[in-house]
Amino acid sequence: MKMSKLSADSDPGPRLIRVNQYLEKNFPDFFAEARFQVGNDDYYLYSRFGQYLARSIEHRKTPRNKINRGFTVLNKMARASTKDPEIRSMMVSGPLEAIVDAPLARQLAMKRLSPVAQSYLESLCE
Repeated sequence: MKMSKLSADSDPGPRLIRVNQYLEKNFPDFFAEARFQVGNDDYYLYSRFGQYLARSIEHRKTPRNKINRGFTVLNKMARASTKDPEIRSMMVSGPLEAIVDAPLARQLAMKRLSPVAQSYLESLCE
């Protein structure tokens, strides 16, 4: 019993359950395809989500409420990252890195992201 508890604590996955549930509920097509392609690897899931969100913003074809829900996913992830450095690392090197490379997405992110997530984004811009 203790062994499974230890392995769960070393993996950021269980700490991202609520974020994953929100992502699955609000982006069901993206979530299903990403899980099919990358399995249960949260790092790649969120990296692809950052790319998806950045492309959606850059192409300007996605409704604003959908984009706002995308930022909610990142804000929930930022909240979880304050308790777990692995999640912070996953967030910075995954979705935020994709947003930094897209000028419109970066500009909108500075308005929509929480202060914690904004500080991570700013650290990437330096």
